[in-house]
Amino acid sequence: MPIGDAAHRARRRRIPGEEPHVATASHHVGCAVSLRLQVNLVLASVIAVFVCALLALGVLNTRASVEAETVAAHKVATYLIEKTAVVYRGASLPLVESELRRLGHVRSAEITLYGPTGGLLYRSPPATYKAGRYAPGWYSRLVAPAPMTSRISFANATVVIRADASRAVLDGWDESVALLKIGVVVLVIGNLLVFWLIGRATRPFRTIVGALEGMEAGDYHSRLPDLHGGEAGKIAHAFNRAAQAIGDNLSARNEAAAATLRAEYHRSLAVAVQERLDNERRRFARELHDDTSQSITAIRSMALALTHADPDDHAGTRETASLLAATAGELYAAVHDLIPRLDAPDLDQLSLAEAIAERVPYWRREYPGVAITTSLSLPVDALGTSYALAAYRIVQEAVANACRHAGARTIDIVIDHADKSLRVQVCDDGRGLAADWQRPGHFGVRGMRERADALGGSVVVENRTEGGVRVRAVLPLE
Repeated sequence: MPIGDAAHRARRRRIPGEEPHVATASHHVGCAVSLRLQVNLVLASVIAVFVCALLALGVLNTRASVEAETVAAHKVATYLIEKTAVVYRGASLPLVESELRRLGHVRSAEITLYGPTGGLLYRSPPATYKAGRYAPGWYSRLVAPAPMTSRISFANATVVIRADASRAVLDGWDESVALLKIGVVVLVIGNLLVFWLIGRATRPFRTIVGALEGMEAGDYHSRLPDLHGGEAGKIAHAFNRAAQAIGDNLSARNEAAAATLRAEYHRSLAVAVQERLDNERRRFARELHDDTSQSITAIRSMALALTHADPDDHAGTRETASLLAATAGELYAAVHDLIPRLDAPDLDQLSLAEAIAERVPYWRREYPGVAITTSLSLPVDALGTSYALAAYRIVQEAVANACRHAGARTIDIVIDHADKSLRVQVCDDGRGLAADWQRPGHFGVRGMRERADALGGSVVVENRTEGGVRVRAVLPLE
């Protein structure tokens, strides 16, 4: 498991104590009414209540004033008609009617004259003040006083005086409408002004909300600038301290997780290396026992046979000597085959091409059923030992994997250079990569990649469309 991937997964882990439903909280915050709108609603409500209170007060004042005006006007009209009745008690009806016409309209009073038989002789003319206009019926019923009527009899006639508050009620209605219009204007202008002022005042908080949303999304490096306003400035400083603490905590945890993964990796790598060393030791022991030991035993036996041989038996001596020489040759070949396994070729003395060419015969003897071909086109300038050794080990591991695990029958080795890079490619016709070839514990491919990474290069292991596996390594020579 690569350490970078593990560290990335460690950063994605939930912090202990962190709320698991942050998205839900964010959803609630997004759906909540903004402070700006809340203040506007409160102000609009206060202004509306104030206007309603003024209107109610105006209605009460109008009702009192209308009642006072109507009562006073009714009393005055009654007093004047009573005085007129005393003066014109014996006068004729036409004279009385003439005097009433001269009197004309009396505000807040309606005067009518009825004859001896009850017929209507005269009605005071309607008011010319705001003629044709009347307050709504509901408003009139709300502020108009109780009906008042007075009757005065003289000259065989009857004068009826009725209170008429319609003009006073209309004045009160017009004042209420004007007050309502002023209240609406104040409500609109006040809300617009407060909306603008609250917007300026809450601008730092919108910046704070943006930083909090960034932190929620995982940007723990975001910081707030110095914000105007006492509360906003304190929140910004507290936010920056909290973000710094969280960032430091996460960095420490990521470093600890990476260190743990590196320790686990090195531990598993050490175990794997030890297992491979043990396997190689057992393999060398078997080969020493099966080949070298038997050959040495045969040489010892033949040497003893020569010691006890008949000096005159020249044919038998020559045959034993021939067998002794052949057995010694086989022993030399076996020991010579073990040497490359125990040590890398001396790349200070040999070029990469010479080391590959020297190794191919051993591979062919070790895997007799595999056909191995090479195509080497190396730079004219000598490669550094580190580059040559990395390329050699990559080829060695790729050939071993193809022969031991893939059942390959043919292996093609191509090494060339282009674009100031050394390119290594090993292709086989085996079974291809297993489904779990990248699981932990497979250190062959990882070893190739680490050798390439150490030189700033890369290794790609992939299945071929025509079957088998392709290993490609690019080692930049700069």
